[in-house]
Amino acid sequence: MLPSALMGFGVRLLDPQKPIPGSTMILLVDVDLRNPEMVARLREFRKVSQRGSDQIFAIGKNDLQDELQATALGARKTITKPITEKVLAKHIEERRVALGMTGQTAITAAQAGAQAIQDSFDETKDDTPVNIDKISEAGKNIAASIADLGISEWLSTVRVYHQSTFQHILLVTGIACAFAQNTGMSNSDIAKLTQAGLLHDIGKVWIPEEILDKPGKLTADEFAIVKRHPMDGYNKLSSQGNIDPLILHGVRHHHEYLNGSGYPDGLSAPEIPDLTRILTICDIMGALLEDRSYKPPFSIEKSISILMKMADDGKVERALVRALAHVMTQHWTPAEQPKNSGALKA
Repeated sequence: MLPSALMGFGVRLLDPQKPIPGSTMILLVDVDLRNPEMVARLREFRKVSQRGSDQIFAIGKNDLQDELQATALGARKTITKPITEKVLAKHIEERRVALGMTGQTAITAAQAGAQAIQDSFDETKDDTPVNIDKISEAGKNIAASIADLGISEWLSTVRVYHQSTFQHILLVTGIACAFAQNTGMSNSDIAKLTQAGLLHDIGKVWIPEEILDKPGKLTADEFAIVKRHPMDGYNKLSSQGNIDPLILHGVRHHHEYLNGSGYPDGLSAPEIPDLTRILTICDIMGALLEDRSYKPPFSIEKSISILMKMADDGKVERALVRALAHVMTQHWTPAEQPKNSGALKA
């Protein structure tokens, strides 16, 4: 799954049956190089491409014939298949440096957010108060980044640069923030929902890594340990006395379902406020979109369909899922048109 935007570049999956747009600055090619029609299209692109554009060919491992063909077609370099989000990010980053691009990306906000999460985990381990001002500042930076660059840029950046628990927390935070911004929530509620995203899994600091990162199904005992994290996080944060009650509710109850089948307290719809309901669906969406060593990310469409099934089962609110679907499937529309990159696959 490729993003629609990454680090200031628009990303498109190109139709191999159509001419390649001459405006493409980075062309990642994963096609049959023994197909005469495809070779002809690549040759035509060389005639119309902009000066300084790059062609990077994905070929099979140790495929000398494709290596020679790619070189003949103007490849700047070849890489081993497949083309992934991380591969795309690597070459876009190289391109940004070569072009002297200094425009804003989501990297700085994501790194600051990751540092704030790390600090909060360290403070929790050391039994010292979590610095809520630092969490608040990280939330403001994330909100500004998403408002400027869009949710697609945020998701792609986080999946490229962060792994495991931090990736999940940053994905959930970004999705929750984008939901709040795009559904007309107040600045105060945007801040609360973003901070709740950054803090919602702080209780995982006490879960062993071998359980958190286990590729297979958890045993009953392992799942019992995982299920403690909402209450553990709530107990830690509520003892500080300086965190908004709605944020605390989200931390404790983001695994509750409207039909009472969630945990830790088995709450039902009347007991679950909107902020927690929103955080819950964003938490599920973040988990589905995660890129882990043992699990590729689901598509947004597949993730939405899973959430809709959960709405059918009475677990989450259908209207909120529909609103989230609208937020997640919007086209990326930055103030300034990004440069183009494309992936040609067949």
